[in-house]
Amino acid sequence: MKLNTSVRGTTGILLLVALCACGTVMHGARQDLEVQSSPAGATVQTSPSTGTFTTPTTLSLERKKDYVLTFTAPGYAPAQFNVHNSIGTGTVIADVLLTGLVGVVVDGLTGAWYGLTPEAATVTLTKTTAAIGPDAIRLHVTKSSDGRGISITSDDSSDAVHVSVQQQ
Repeated sequence: MKLNTSVRGTTGILLLVALCACGTVMHGARQDLEVQSSPAGATVQTSPSTGTFTTPTTLSLERKKDYVLTFTAPGYAPAQFNVHNSIGTGTVIADVLLTGLVGVVVDGLTGAWYGLTPEAATVTLTKTTAAIGPDAIRLHVTKSSDGRGISITSDDSSDAVHVSVQQQ
């Protein structure tokens, strides 16, 4: 009977130690990252790939990896945003002091002792050259004073539109 109690006690202690990886218990192996863009509705792809998303969104990323987020939208130049991981020193110290080698191994393998920075991504996309300018150009057609021609001009002096037609 003594042997049975001893085996149960040892098994319980081993199970408790195995479950006590501080990073895994405190925050898990994944981290949420809030992602926004201007304009909203941009497509976001991650590298390494986790899928394709539309902003605004929340990405659930593995803590043990670095990521590059690529934002795209029609009429805008693509933009990239880097997300880096770093080891949480406090989690490593807690693992060593409270769980010994078991916590270090579990959190090291799952990546739970890492944190991603920054914790949010906000990107402003830049219009491409073809998309720069007004959405509409207003043209004015004016009859010449002698009634024999017309002149076409635009509201915006930066637009290269000026046409004159004269009858012969």
